[in-house]
Amino acid sequence: MAIGLTMLTLAGCAKPGPVVEIAPPPPPPVGHIYPTMVAVPAPTTHRVRITPAQEATYQQAFNVIGLKSALMVGALSCGQQSQYDTFMSTFQPHILAEQHVMDTYFHRVGGGAGQSREDDFVTLLANNQSVSAETQGSFFCLNTSAEFKAVLALQTPQALDSFATAQPPQVPTTVAYAATTGQP
Repeated sequence: MAIGLTMLTLAGCAKPGPVVEIAPPPPPPVGHIYPTMVAVPAPTTHRVRITPAQEATYQQAFNVIGLKSALMVGALSCGQQSQYDTFMSTFQPHILAEQHVMDTYFHRVGGGAGQSREDDFVTLLANNQSVSAETQGSFFCLNTSAEFKAVLALQTPQALDSFATAQPPQVPTTVAYAATTGQP
């Protein structure tokens, strides 16, 4: 017994171990449930010229339609149809205007095949967002709920545009922990 107490006493005098960089488990993401920038497909012909101002207008439209699609996927997956309906009722005129901008883009860059390319794009967008939902697992509905809360607090189309393009907050990727104590 005395040997055990002596060993315990000596262990208490040991120098602390080295500090080791490890990545803590990430907190559940809350907020945007989709990539905040939806890639605008490139024109199929070199004859189509798009100015920087037009590019910004198209990008904003694609971001808003991407948000609408992500919220629809979330509503269907998480039983939040009433929040989606409220979102659509609140922003329907603006969303329709952005949809028209996207329609115009596909007609302009795709000509006669523009509608088919747009249909394929919208389907692929929703499918990709569904895959993202699967990778988030149990956090997806939590994230969707947070997304709806944030969107439904918006008051203007300009606020929706800013929200659709905003980047999520940065999360630190590593924290220093002392190997012996587990404390930062």
